[in-house]
Amino acid sequence: MSREKKITRHTIGTGEPQPFFFLGVVSAEPDYRLSVMINRHLGTDLRKCNEDITVAGQAGTQQFSRFSPENRAFSLVSNRSGVNVLLRKLKNIDYLLVPGGVQGKKEAEELAASLRLIPEITAVFIFDSRHNSDQNLSLLAL
Repeated sequence: MSREKKITRHTIGTGEPQPFFFLGVVSAEPDYRLSVMINRHLGTDLRKCNEDITVAGQAGTQQFSRFSPENRAFSLVSNRSGVNVLLRKLKNIDYLLVPGGVQGKKEAEELAASLRLIPEITAVFIFDSRHNSDQNLSLLAL
């Protein structure tokens, strides 16, 4: 007669955001003008958020602007703050368009195709968060 104790297993979440698709936008326009162009094209209401993305580094604290509509469906985040870059591996990307909810690749492709119709946007790329190992990527998750 052996008295075996039942083993209870607990799962602890890592606190990491769920994988998501986001867009990299290349444009020479400043963030406020690009947000107006996207508003007109998509019929949305992107507005400057009070909470910019803040990154503390060796050179001090950098602020990266964020524009988002009231419903937080997505956010337009500047990838540049002066000479600093939010996502270093994407240093040639000017802006990041991050969805607020769970969206698949199909929705990201449709949004990218629509944004490519704006003449001031030079290029739009689709990125998967699972394939980008930048430490600041977690700051983009809404």
